[in-house]
Amino acid sequence: MNTPFPIQPMDRLGAVDRQNDATDVEGALGHVARGGTQAAFLGVSISPRRRRAGLSMAFVILGVFLFQTLRLQVVHGQEFLALAEGNRIQEEYIPAHRGLIYDRQGALLVRNQPTFSLWLDEVCAMAEGCYVSMVDQLAELLDITEQEMHATLLEAEMAGGRLLVAVDVSHEAAMRVLAAPEAFPSLTVESDVKRGYQAQGSATLSALLGYVGLMDEEAYEQRKNEGYRVVDRVGQAGLEVSYESLLRGFPGERRVEVNARGEPAHMLSQRDAQDGANLTLHIDAKLQRFIEERLVELERTLGVRNASVVVQNPQDGAVRALVSYPGFDANVFSGTVDAAAYQALLQDPAQPLFPRAVAGQFPSGSTFKPVVAAAALDEGIINEHTSVVSTGGIRIGQFFFPDWRAGGHGSVDVGEAIANSVNTFFYMIGGGYRDFDGLGLEPMMRAASRFGLGEPLGIDLSQEASGFLPSAEWKERVKNEPWYIGDTYHVAIGQGDILVTPLQIAAATSVFANGGTLYRPQIVDHYEVQGRRETVEPRVLEARPAKPESINIVRQGLRRAVTSGSARRLSELPIEVAGKTGTAEWHSEKPTHAWFTGFAPYQDPTLTVTVLVEEGGEGSAVAVPLAYDIFEWWFQHEQYE
Repeated sequence: MNTPFPIQPMDRLGAVDRQNDATDVEGALGHVARGGTQAAFLGVSISPRRRRAGLSMAFVILGVFLFQTLRLQVVHGQEFLALAEGNRIQEEYIPAHRGLIYDRQGALLVRNQPTFSLWLDEVCAMAEGCYVSMVDQLAELLDITEQEMHATLLEAEMAGGRLLVAVDVSHEAAMRVLAAPEAFPSLTVESDVKRGYQAQGSATLSALLGYVGLMDEEAYEQRKNEGYRVVDRVGQAGLEVSYESLLRGFPGERRVEVNARGEPAHMLSQRDAQDGANLTLHIDAKLQRFIEERLVELERTLGVRNASVVVQNPQDGAVRALVSYPGFDANVFSGTVDAAAYQALLQDPAQPLFPRAVAGQFPSGSTFKPVVAAAALDEGIINEHTSVVSTGGIRIGQFFFPDWRAGGHGSVDVGEAIANSVNTFFYMIGGGYRDFDGLGLEPMMRAASRFGLGEPLGIDLSQEASGFLPSAEWKERVKNEPWYIGDTYHVAIGQGDILVTPLQIAAATSVFANGGTLYRPQIVDHYEVQGRRETVEPRVLEARPAKPESINIVRQGLRRAVTSGSARRLSELPIEVAGKTGTAEWHSEKPTHAWFTGFAPYQDPTLTVTVLVEEGGEGSAVAVPLAYDIFEWWFQHEQYE
């Protein structure tokens, strides 16, 4: 059969084609290698425009990489280095133990008690699922409701990437977490301490010692630059706040390098914590407790609720007892505050949280008269023998200013006027009468200021009040009334607008006791820190409030008050006592305040006692018997120096 084209077998045809293809490829490659025409063919496959676009894109990508490299290494290099170091290095806070507090006999008043705090990891706190499950677990662990636990976490403070869940955690709860970390992976237990207030059985020492507590936001902002953490507890009242910088000590720090699993590899540096200073007080806890027991009995028999007692050494201002009655238990504020107990203290009408011995401001009554007498002697208004006839009071126009004894006291000198608290005598030397020129208000107030009235004395406690010394300008400005002679008469006997604190009356009385020096009242005797003892030296506020001869004349009058005057009850003591009673009117419908202030032994005084029983009635009937018991106890127990 004839065909127009020769037909070859398929395998042979395929072999021929493959051979031709191979020859073509080989030839093309050879031309390329020699820069032949095939190179032009390949170049035509990528257009110039595409080449330019590709190069531009490459430069853009390279620029981005270069910019990021500069930003990360130059601009934010230190920041990211710190983050990397933070992941590699852990800083641990080493708390300092707060200083202890002792009384003058070495009795421990404030100590540190071991406890636990509970922390929640911030990652869990921010993750909804983890947070919900932890609320359930924590509520069961701490034995509170889920709602209470949720409210607690909302108010919890964040520190170091953790949330403070609870302080003062029970030993049982802490051990449950520590024994089963797999069950509580987001919780951390830390050993902690809380303050324990021994107070030697005296609730009134709490106002003096104070207490510690967590800082609010404002307080933290003020203290954060001093190395405080937001979860640190600081002094809130009393000595705890006055001596915060000493009691706190200095926390330490440990820097540890960790491996990839977060395990400590080796320590880089450590600064040990320095524990706070231990304070030793002038306070005698046994005396404080004795006074408190007597006031409890006084409340039971007379129904009085409030009283203040200040006992100090007149030779240097050292305070032996500082009683604000009633007291409270400072342990309420140690650890987790019991809300119900705290509200009960706030709502108590007797105001147990109020440190009335240093912060209460009261009319002085006749305890102010010795200051007026000293001022009149200094100014030459009177001398030791000047006599005034008391017929029961004096009359100015339609106003009558009475003595406390109907018919008066007869002819009296300054000693007798102090001993029996003769109002007429002090009306006249304070404000004058007829042709007798008195001191006048301003000289009288200047003298009062020299004796420590009208401003804080600077005792090493918080909340000290200043008291108040009136002036004509003040009355005009505040009451829109002129100053009358009757106002001066009232102030001269410790009534009217003058206000004092029990601490101020004790300090002024000590001036007469020691012969003429006003000392700053002092609670702390010395402190010890790092094995070094530092004594708090006495501080003189006024070296000569009055002339020595004026002081001596007033002292004699104070002694006569005990031997033959309004404080005769004290003459039964085996030691010589001098003093002054006072009965202060403060309300038209309520009983008067009862005052007594005095010192002993008369010739070489080592103890000043000032008593104020609010709404107690007559000073001679209520305050003097209490002072009697205090003097008797002190000298029988030979606690004086």
